[in-house]
Amino acid sequence: MSKALEFLMSDNARHPGTILKDQFLDPLGITPYRLAKSIGVHVSRVAEVIKGRRGISADTAVRLGLFFEVPPRWWLDMQAEYDIANCMRTTTIHDAVAPYEGINQVLVTPTGARRLSQSDTSLLKPDLVSIDAAQLDQLKRQAELSGRHSKRVATEVTYASGAVALVGTPL
Repeated sequence: MSKALEFLMSDNARHPGTILKDQFLDPLGITPYRLAKSIGVHVSRVAEVIKGRRGISADTAVRLGLFFEVPPRWWLDMQAEYDIANCMRTTTIHDAVAPYEGINQVLVTPTGARRLSQSDTSLLKPDLVSIDAAQLDQLKRQAELSGRHSKRVATEVTYASGAVALVGTPL
C-alpha cells in the first residue's frame, strides 16, 4: 500500500470545520455567531460546520474565502481531502473496485485518457531509467520539507517494460 493511501486511510485527516475553529476563529477571537453574521448565513450553518456535521459547500467556501481573503478553492480542497480520507477509512470501496484490465495500454493524464497504439507505448517509458540511492534520499527529503498542500511522497515505479521511474504522489 502506498504512503499516500496509508495517509488517506489514517485518522490524520481533520474536518475543515475543526481547522476553521482552531486555526481561524479561536486565534482571531471570532465567535461562530459573528462569523455567520459577517458572511450572511444562519449561525446554525457555521455551528454545524465547526462540529463536523456539515461539509463546506461551494457557497460557504466563497463566503469564507471573501471573509478571510483566501481562495475559495482552498476551502473546497480541504473538504475534498477530508471526504476522500473519510471514504477510504470507513468504506470498502478500494476492495470492491477492480482496476481497468487494459490500463497498461492507456495513457492517463489530467486532460483525459487515450488508448495507445503499439507505436505509442514509448510514451509509457520514462526518460529517467534509474536513480542511485543518494538521489532517491535527496528527493524524499525534499518531499518531506515541502509545505502541506504541495507535499509529495517519492515512490519508485517499475513499468511493465522494466523501466523504473521516481514518481511524486501527493499526500
